[in-house]
Amino acid sequence: MSTTRNAFLTTFKHITRPAPTSSANATARVPRVTKPIVSAPMNGWSGPNLVATVANHGGFPIYPIGYYTDPSKILKDLQSIPPLLNDPESDNDGQQDTDVFMPYAVGFISFWLDLKGPELLRSILKGQGDHPDRRSAPRPPAAIWFAFGDYKPFLEFVREYGAVGTKIFVQVQTVQEALEAQEQGVDVVVLQGTEAGGHGAQRVSPLMTLLPETVQALKDKVASNSSLQMPVVLAAGGISTAAQVTAVQAMGASGVVVGTGFMPTFESHGAQHAKERLLRTSDGGANTVRTRIFDELREFDYPAGYDGRVVRNLLTDREEDDLKYCGLYEQKGQAAFKLLKGDRTGTKQDYERAVKEQDYDLLPLWCGTGVGMLNKQVSAAEFMDQLMVNQQQ
Repeated sequence: MSTTRNAFLTTFKHITRPAPTSSANATARVPRVTKPIVSAPMNGWSGPNLVATVANHGGFPIYPIGYYTDPSKILKDLQSIPPLLNDPESDNDGQQDTDVFMPYAVGFISFWLDLKGPELLRSILKGQGDHPDRRSAPRPPAAIWFAFGDYKPFLEFVREYGAVGTKIFVQVQTVQEALEAQEQGVDVVVLQGTEAGGHGAQRVSPLMTLLPETVQALKDKVASNSSLQMPVVLAAGGISTAAQVTAVQAMGASGVVVGTGFMPTFESHGAQHAKERLLRTSDGGANTVRTRIFDELREFDYPAGYDGRVVRNLLTDREEDDLKYCGLYEQKGQAAFKLLKGDRTGTKQDYERAVKEQDYDLLPLWCGTGVGMLNKQVSAAEFMDQLMVNQQQ
């Protein structure tokens, strides 16, 4: 796909790699990001193999910083990505590499930064996630992604400590949040509809209405205020097919952010039995559900206003039964653990046992409504090709 026709590809056209025919011209380089496909930051799933595969196949991956995070492990993970990148005519010590950035973003949860501070962000912006044996200057990620919570205090931090040209993604769930991101000069606005898997806003529109309304509002702001720029808009939520990619582009998105579709691929970090469970899940809107119960079980104080979409299982069914028959709206604390057993005698030890056994009858399998359109395990590259079949090259 030509970068001249796509705002997202244009934004990242400076991320390059040696041209395949560079034997004739040792300095020839070509854009690395050639597909408007972003792999979402999925904690526990978006590991180095998936990140490298998406980058190698022309997409733009996001490496996730979760909320139970060991900074040294994060940096070690990031340092394992450069050797996995396919860079012809360039070795991993970077001797012939002229790129300033790594071809991926690192995704942060904003309220995690509030709790833990920006030191890990600073280390990543300094390029400490690059290959430790690199002889040239260490490369930071090409972008930083913020989601959930107030990201604004960290924008200036990125602009102060990041390399010139570092892009900023912000994931939003409402028109107003998108307009605020535009006012802050954010490069890429990710619109997350209610169809999305994992965490999101409890009160959010379907992507079908959120996207066109937001795009028009952003355009109207540019028309009325010459100091504002139109950010790149990406669509997220339930997207699993080429037809959906074409549809959201027709409504104003430059590209898509996909999470669930990458989960069952060979390269994702998830357990095989979890991938198979995803592939068996049909009727994605009916067989996924939004809930806060798993944050209660993990004793993680996710802020009010957010929940997460998961594949229905025994625990979510019990939660719904209690709502229906007992009038309980949301189980918290010890009440959440009781749901781990059908007779409501579950304890924290039962949860710990489920985690050890990776029992997805009781654990969250975060995914979006698009799961129902996935039925075959493929490589991440093949999945990306499937999403691109309608695109003009």
